[in-house]
Amino acid sequence: MFHPMKAFPALFGAGLLAAALSVPTGLLQAQYQPTPAPAMPSTPPPAAPTAPGGGKAEGKAEPADGTIVGMELARKDGHWLGLAIEDGNFKLRFYDKHKKPEKPDVARAAAHWSPVGKLGELHTVLNPEGDGLVLRGPQFVSPPFTFKLFVTLLSADDQVVETFVVDEHAP
Repeated sequence: MFHPMKAFPALFGAGLLAAALSVPTGLLQAQYQPTPAPAMPSTPPPAAPTAPGGGKAEGKAEPADGTIVGMELARKDGHWLGLAIEDGNFKLRFYDKHKKPEKPDVARAAAHWSPVGKLGELHTVLNPEGDGLVLRGPQFVSPPFTFKLFVTLLSADDQVVETFVVDEHAP
């Protein structure tokens, strides 16, 4: 019975067989050579700049007078809201007409959104936190922050006070 691998050296010579088998191996070795690690810089990189008042603030930033932390949302009565994602949670701050922090005039807020890469909507209720100047949601918000957020401000008897639709496009 004829076997092609046994007949190959007889027909073409042993040197050609060795060359044919070594070429693919050499290509594989060249393809998977380890790359040298980049050298570490001698000086540390500069610190990342902080987010401006109109963008998302990551971390615990305290509002200064006249500065809104997070995304600015104008209310019907001329007051302002600051919506931010801090420590993975939504935080809603309230500001007067001069953009100075004030106590919320609502009991709580409800929010829902459809995150990228997940099926369905996520919901959270933002309740007062700490000194009562901030409403915070317990639901973790994972990046990417690209979604449409629906925020409803609720009174103590769960009546709708105001609603907002926010197009979130932060990194």
